[in-house]
Amino acid sequence: MIMSTMNGDLRSTLDELTREGSTANPAFNALLADYARYHLVLAVLGSAFLLAFVVLGGLSWKRFRSSPPSGRRRWTFPKLTHLAAVALSVGVGLVLALVVAANLGNALDPRPGLAGAVPLIDTPRPDTPRAELQHAFDDWLQSGSTRMPAPVRRAVDDRLAWQRPKAVVSGVLLLIFLALGARTWRALLDRNPGESGRWRPGDVALLAAGLGEVAICLLLMLMVVANTQASLAPVAMTLFYG
Repeated sequence: MIMSTMNGDLRSTLDELTREGSTANPAFNALLADYARYHLVLAVLGSAFLLAFVVLGGLSWKRFRSSPPSGRRRWTFPKLTHLAAVALSVGVGLVLALVVAANLGNALDPRPGLAGAVPLIDTPRPDTPRAELQHAFDDWLQSGSTRMPAPVRRAVDDRLAWQRPKAVVSGVLLLIFLALGARTWRALLDRNPGESGRWRPGDVALLAAGLGEVAICLLLMLMVVANTQASLAPVAMTLFYG
């Protein structure tokens, strides 16, 4: 049923529907559930990655404490490596904890979060595909129909067509680079570069590869989360980004 207070503008429609005390409808409820799922996915994946960093930090701290000094050198390469792993785990873990807490709140009570995100919706030029999509979203939300209009369904399907493969590919690549990174750092620790007083070219190359693999793993972690969110909550992503 079309609400008389709405003027046909998507942002105005959403402002009205997200207002406290407003009467919701099945279309808006479907969108709100999708938006809540978007944040729930991030909270769940963030918690999984947070647990992984807690384990990594704990193991690294244990190895840092048990690494013996070498001769007169207290700070050997293995000790420095384990300490760096602890620092990385703590830093990333704190960020993930904040992200999980914020997104869990939106997952449990999505209406305020959606209301705050409405200004992020752009104002496209008339007669463009983006404008037509927003008009279809607006008509759907005002109608209250459980049936998603064809333009919205096509846009959602188009997003899933490339977002799902990206989620799978980024997940597989993350596992591959985690395995490569573990192998590289294990080789570095076994070689214990700098023990003889100088670094060999092979040690420097391994260190560069190891640092690069850490950076790639962090980037792939973000890609896994973002693409999984969009794959499991495509309606909200399509609403905001087309």
